[in-house]
Amino acid sequence: MIYRLARESDISMLSEMRWEHEYEEEGKFDTSKEDFIKACKLFLGDGLKNDTWDYWVAEENNIIISNIYINRIRKVPKPQKLFAEIGYVTNVYTKPEFRNKGVGTELLKKVKQWAINNKIELLFVWPSQKSVTFYERQGFSMNNEIMELEM
Repeated sequence: MIYRLARESDISMLSEMRWEHEYEEEGKFDTSKEDFIKACKLFLGDGLKNDTWDYWVAEENNIIISNIYINRIRKVPKPQKLFAEIGYVTNVYTKPEFRNKGVGTELLKKVKQWAINNKIELLFVWPSQKSVTFYERQGFSMNNEIMELEM
């Protein structure tokens, strides 16, 4: 198993996995798969080019089987700290046949070490109900003071 940051050449496979992820969760869509893949490829490519998104992957036999997306958000500079970032963790997905084998856990472990190495102050996620225990096992907690306004 190889755990690594995604490259531009991975964007097509990541877009297909994003469709699979959403299809598994939601089912049918008004958008065609072809239109979605085109838009997703553009979005993912822009994220890499603009250095605002990092996509971590687990691959086996040159096939991506799991992914985690991190949107690096730069914080407003402070006199005591001119540069700081936090990371929004999203689109955490492992193909069904590879689940419950430690792949996602190991991938998230790599992401956490990468975040430490890159001085990212905080990782946060909005988990689905079924994934809360996974994140808790990885050290995430729900004891924060975040407020939200859904639009």
